[in-house]
Amino acid sequence: MSYYPKSLVRFFPQYVFALAIPVFFLISVLLYEPKALCELMRAGEGVSAMNNVYSFNTVITFTILLVVMSLSRVLLWLLRKHLAMDMYRYCIWCLGEIVVCGAFVSLYLVLMARGDEGWFNWLGKSIIAIGSVSLVPYLVLTLLICARDNQKAVSAGDETRLKFYDNRHQLKFITETSSVLYIESNENYIIIHYLENGIEKRFQIRNSMKSIEPLCEKAGFARAHRCYIINPAHVKMIRKGANGFNFADLGTGDEGIPISKKYYDSIASIL
Repeated sequence: MSYYPKSLVRFFPQYVFALAIPVFFLISVLLYEPKALCELMRAGEGVSAMNNVYSFNTVITFTILLVVMSLSRVLLWLLRKHLAMDMYRYCIWCLGEIVVCGAFVSLYLVLMARGDEGWFNWLGKSIIAIGSVSLVPYLVLTLLICARDNQKAVSAGDETRLKFYDNRHQLKFITETSSVLYIESNENYIIIHYLENGIEKRFQIRNSMKSIEPLCEKAGFARAHRCYIINPAHVKMIRKGANGFNFADLGTGDEGIPISKKYYDSIASIL
């Protein structure tokens, strides 16, 4: 359970948590009226001279939750680089937030009830009541953030792979973007030169350079010649051959990929 959503390291999700817990508490009190919370919000009735103790306690408790959660989430964000956080530690942190919220709420309720029942008794009631209504936003928000991170990870994984189709739009070859050295045109075929375990290999597909060029541009590849598209990540240097033509040296032992004058400036700017 060492997984920890990357989004929880950012400030905005912490801000959402800081608001969600007190807001959900307020919704619960006003709409659902759970018994445990209602008993807390009636603390001081018959003792206090206020006309509407229930509403006053609700407002004060909401404020306490908002302040505690805000401070806790800001602290969690500030310590993000110093805490080796995982889901176990994060659950403990969330439990700590509930306990601290319960501690301050119970302290307030003791004052409202003029010391009736004692602080520890109110503490237990507060932790149970606040924890029961906080469980829903904690779980829902955490699951949404985890799902969003997983979706981003899948999308990122898809973007690191290139899928090559033939001229009939049938999938023929899938490889990592970083493993492709260059793509060569040979009449009605394209030849993909790629690395596998450090060894250069080739895969031939019936298709044209024009058809696959948009895919290659999206992957960050560049046209070097009418018959060649190269992966700039593998270019070691650009050199001028004995015949005066420029070549991209990919460090594979070949004499290099020819670079025509038409594409030289764009290749040089990428490198």
